Amino acid sequence: MPNCPKCGNKEPTPVRTFSVIVEPTQNERGMVERKVGMYTCSKCGTKFPTVISRQRYLIVAEEQLKSLQRELSDVKKSSYEMQARIKSMEEDQQKLQATLERTAKDAEIKQLESRLTELQSYVEHLRKEKGELEQRASRLR
Repeated sequence: MPNCPKCGNKEPTPVRTFSVIVEPTQNERGMVERKVGMYTCSKCGTKFPTVISRQRYLIVAEEQLKSLQRELSDVKKSSYEMQARIKSMEEDQQKLQATLERTAKDAEIKQLESRLTELQSYVEHLRKEKGELEQRASRLR
């Protein structure tokens, strides 16, 4: 909110707005469009202008503009292609992750099955020994 230059009162809304295009000075490039608001102070009645916004425009040759537009469309196209490739890679990564988890589970199952086989053979061996020991004990009695 601009202040009144005379009394310092803040004014919230302009009475009127308009745009002004200013040509560049020696050190500037391009044109500047300024949006100006005309305010009237509600306390003292002073009318004063204030710049609300500025927009800078560069003047470019038509060939250069078309070239830039072609480059922009090429960049957009490659961006879409990259996004598609990224999505595809993410899907592949998810599939690979699922395969890896499945492979890890299968390996763990095989390991447990081999351990089970070892334990069963050991139990069978112990049962056989128990039977032999019982026979020896019954002979000694």
